[in-house]
Amino acid sequence: MSYDTPEGSVSDAQPYFLYLFDNGIKPVRLTSDATRLQRTIGGTPYWFEKSPVRHGNLEQTGSIEKSSVEFTFPLSDKFARSLLPAASEITTVTVWRGHHTDLTDTLRVVWKGRVVGAMSAAQSIEVVSESIFTSLRRPGCRARYQRTCRHALYHQGCNLDKADFAVAATVTAIDGLALTIPVADDQPDGEYKAGMIEYAGAFGFFSAHVGQVCTLLNPLPGLNDATLPVSVTIYPGCDLSVPRCNDRFDNIENNGSFPFMPDENPFSISIV
Repeated sequence: MSYDTPEGSVSDAQPYFLYLFDNGIKPVRLTSDATRLQRTIGGTPYWFEKSPVRHGNLEQTGSIEKSSVEFTFPLSDKFARSLLPAASEITTVTVWRGHHTDLTDTLRVVWKGRVVGAMSAAQSIEVVSESIFTSLRRPGCRARYQRTCRHALYHQGCNLDKADFAVAATVTAIDGLALTIPVADDQPDGEYKAGMIEYAGAFGFFSAHVGQVCTLLNPLPGLNDATLPVSVTIYPGCDLSVPRCNDRFDNIENNGSFPFMPDENPFSISIV
């Protein structure tokens, strides 16, 4: 029985999916099947490990920009947690569909794209990918013209090494998104606003900092379940202004702002 026979049949169809997440360094191969599977792709046999991963509808819409697929993992999944912090490497995603009733083990590619983000929810981690064809209609790279810096702190363009600003800290109390971190009181209020916290390999971001209390933007996986006090690493934040960039980080050479842009659009002003 070939692939096309079960694919078009209601009674003979026994579909399964194979997933490849490849960042160019360490590919991760998963399957929706209850057991690990070995399948040959491109003449090479590979093992795909069983996983509770689920995906949304695999479809192409009339708008390429809206052609995205969400992959859902349990909150405890180690691989999904590794996707939460921003990475410099691009992770591509390939999804194959096959049938257990297909004796030829033929596989069809049903989705190919790249990971554009990951976020944690109450009991799961959502990994969002966009179609590989999206880049065909994306404008070319150009600098964003704005007064504040266009670079993300500690990432490409900013070029700061977060390890140079790491502060060993201890969380002594948790109230919702508010964390009590005594060492944060050593710095002025706002020092850690828009900064980061690292715990068990996962990163979170602070939306506010007053005294010993730093407020998370979103829940940090595993932190609420930890036994207090717990050791973490915190990193100061940046308001993307020139003074903060220069005085706190001494990184004005990489500042991506245009602080001297005019207040009025010269093209909208008539000459009298």
